Amino acid sequence: MTRQMAHVEIVGLKEDLETIVRSLHRFGRLQVDPLAGTPEIAARPLKIDEATRKGWEAHRLLLAQIEGALDALGGKSSDPLADLEPEAFEPDVFERARTELEPLAEQIERLINRRESDLAELASLPRYESSLRKLLPLLPEIARYGGMVTVGILISRSHAGAIPLIDERIQDLTGGRALLVSGALDADTQAVLIVFPERFAEDVEILLGREDVARLRLPERFGRGGPDAMLANLEARLRELPDSIAAIDRELDELGRSWCTRLAGWRAALKDRLEAFEVLEHLGETEHTFVIAGWIPADELAELERRLEGDAGPNVVVRNLPLTPAARKRAPVILENPVPARPFERLVSLFSTPAYGGLDPTRLMAIFLPFFFGMMLGDAGYGVLIVLLCLGLMRKFKTGFARDMLWVLVAGGAWTILFGLLFGEAFGTLGEHYGMEPLWLHRAGDEMTSLFLLTIAVGVAHVTLGLILGVWEAVKHRSRSHLLERTGMLVGIIALLALVAILAGYLPDGWLTPAAAALIVGIALLGAPMKWLGLLVGPIEFLGLIGNILSYLRIAAIGLASVYLAEVANEIAGAVGGIVVGVIIAVLIHTLNLALGIFSPTIHGLRLHYVEFFRKFYEGGGRVYDPFRSRLENPS
Repeated sequence: MTRQMAHVEIVGLKEDLETIVRSLHRFGRLQVDPLAGTPEIAARPLKIDEATRKGWEAHRLLLAQIEGALDALGGKSSDPLADLEPEAFEPDVFERARTELEPLAEQIERLINRRESDLAELASLPRYESSLRKLLPLLPEIARYGGMVTVGILISRSHAGAIPLIDERIQDLTGGRALLVSGALDADTQAVLIVFPERFAEDVEILLGREDVARLRLPERFGRGGPDAMLANLEARLRELPDSIAAIDRELDELGRSWCTRLAGWRAALKDRLEAFEVLEHLGETEHTFVIAGWIPADELAELERRLEGDAGPNVVVRNLPLTPAARKRAPVILENPVPARPFERLVSLFSTPAYGGLDPTRLMAIFLPFFFGMMLGDAGYGVLIVLLCLGLMRKFKTGFARDMLWVLVAGGAWTILFGLLFGEAFGTLGEHYGMEPLWLHRAGDEMTSLFLLTIAVGVAHVTLGLILGVWEAVKHRSRSHLLERTGMLVGIIALLALVAILAGYLPDGWLTPAAAALIVGIALLGAPMKWLGLLVGPIEFLGLIGNILSYLRIAAIGLASVYLAEVANEIAGAVGGIVVGVIIAVLIHTLNLALGIFSPTIHGLRLHYVEFFRKFYEGGGRVYDPFRSRLENPS
């Protein structure tokens, strides 16, 4: 069911605006609506002064800097509300954050730059080393004498014909005192080493610059000395780099341990303050007052009035606005269900949030979905495994969607155990070998017809319940078209059941004419909202209703598929030669069957609700309640 909401207007003096906003933020129960979407209130949008906007932007900039620091320190995904230091609640937290963040950001930047530089060297130096190793054996001993300079260039293999031309120009420039050697660096590149006296270095650099060739440029500290010294320096540096990068990572980790919790607290406080800023865009004003429109649970309205009066005195007025039909459509929704049914609220909301004041099908889903799940899987052994597995995982997932889904599976597993006992199944036919007998019917044996009839009966009951609820909703909302459609379906399905009972001999033949007449009346009511077109659409819609009911046969079909796969696993285990191999194969097939047994019943159970059941009565389209609240002071 949905909780009753009150539509409120809050009016106060502009000088009290900051106090009122802070009070509402701490209270955390009022959902603030944009004034533009509240036609019941006449006021112009609140004009935000320049100082407030500048403060807003300063907070945003600081938040971005904190996010960047957290990202660099590996704390991007940390919980901002976990283990917050008390300073997150102090008034001067933002000034402290600005002061302390600046030196920290500089330190992080230095470390990151050093790390990126080292990583770049680690990626590029092996290429230089490979080039030198290939070309050094080609150099004569004179290249290793003092006063000689070695320069490397890279040339595409497709332009290797330019190497003799470069050699000729270098020789002209140095008076024949240069030596040029080349070799293949890889499939696409030719490496060239040029050795010449040091006094020609500047002229050679100018020449190579004019030729527009790619220089094999080593970092400054490796380019000094002879080629052998260059290679030794490269090798030493390549050995140092991993340790240097690891040291930087350790330093960043240490900074993260020292700062991430504090940074997360600052981030949470900033986000909290920015949310308080942003709500100002939804407010209105008159010449001397501000106006706030919103929603609050009706039973908390008195507490809201008491809090505002305590924080701002008598100059603030809270008015409970009339709940007009237009306002009801905008009212946010708070679902209230018993604890066992609450996990199913998420599954209902996947389809659509219930409309305010409308029917909430959560409790119905909490009953039928596990029932369908258990009826499909229907194996006591699998049910025990599902319950134990989900209860174990619930120790890890304390809250959130995952825990809710685990609870749904626990409920389905419990029904699976019950139906397993009714069907006499435990890991397929394995239970039979140990004397397990069905308490009701053996669905994979001679009683398969009974299983199909049972699922049809379940479908009839489920769809009929949906139609009864649909008629009730149509009456409550005074919807003539829905009333005619759903009444026609309900009358038609009852008449069809009566005809089947008459043909099967369960009802006297004298009921045949009234049943046939009722079927015609039902189809006529179903098509009535579409007038003459209903003569064609009515029978088609009724055939669709029959198809909805027949769709419940999937309960039997999925169950039988699981039974036969489990039976195959047991037969293979007994057919192979070695007991160990047989057990391994059986366990693998049963594991596959269990996985399918969790997935398929869940998906098809949801489909039976979303398509066959909900569409008979459920409108949805509600708005989720999202109050304006401080996440620091109201974390839940």
